[in-house]
Amino acid sequence: MSKNALVTGGSGFIGSHVVDSLIRRNYKVTILDLSKPKRSDVKFIKGSVLNKNLIQLLLKKNKLIFHLAAVSDINKVKNIPIKTISTNILGTLCLLEASRKENIKRFIFASTYYSSGKSGNLYTTSKNASELIIENYNLLYGLKYTILRYPTAYGPRNRQVDAISIFVKRALKNLNLVIYGNGQQKRNYLHVEDLGEGSMIALQEKLKNKTITLASKKNIKIINLAKMIIRLINSKSKIILNKKKKRSNDFTSNFISTKKQDQLIGWKPKYDLKSGLLQYIKNSS
Repeated sequence: MSKNALVTGGSGFIGSHVVDSLIRRNYKVTILDLSKPKRSDVKFIKGSVLNKNLIQLLLKKNKLIFHLAAVSDINKVKNIPIKTISTNILGTLCLLEASRKENIKRFIFASTYYSSGKSGNLYTTSKNASELIIENYNLLYGLKYTILRYPTAYGPRNRQVDAISIFVKRALKNLNLVIYGNGQQKRNYLHVEDLGEGSMIALQEKLKNKTITLASKKNIKIINLAKMIIRLINSKSKIILNKKKKRSNDFTSNFISTKKQDQLIGWKPKYDLKSGLLQYIKNSS
């Protein structure tokens, strides 16, 4: 029997690596996205997660869904609140309703590591709301799900808008690294290849109706990240703190230990931050 999976947002940064991992496991993948994927060995459907009829049609054959499609750039969500809420929450609801009607095997949802804190941006708010709706679909209709909370991803195919890609690009040119605020904001970083492979744990039966956090062993302050990149590149860049221009939708994060969880699920990332950065720097040079 063939294994079929639908991946929403499968042309994107993290989504494309989830697709890679599924194909390595012999899944036949259908991608629902607004952008065409680079891979040619997948079925591509250009469309929106708000298209209820299209989604229900796709789920007649695909009984496993990885839902990654979302408005996620925090630099943009503040300016497009209606689109963000519509895509991220109503889009998830459209997929859940079609999943319920088509009796899918598992609904795997990409959420965020930062959902537990007060973020000040609509992206994490939309993920919080979607998690609650998914849990209610399980309670009301018996829909089987796994929620995967992702930290900040870095690595190949990124959108060049995150701190690591910007810092590396500028440090390679010996340009100053500008940090908005005091640099004390904390992030948890995980290499995107680890996220792609780590997402496959959601296929385990024991993780049915569970929320799992995929994360590295520690958070890092943005200012220390900048120092680390300068040191690894041996760059002449200087760090500039722009304390007058702190982003209103910026956020920080408390560390969430996943040691016990990782032992239970048998997963650990291939890269630590240093080795992942060295690989990324090498490929960016």
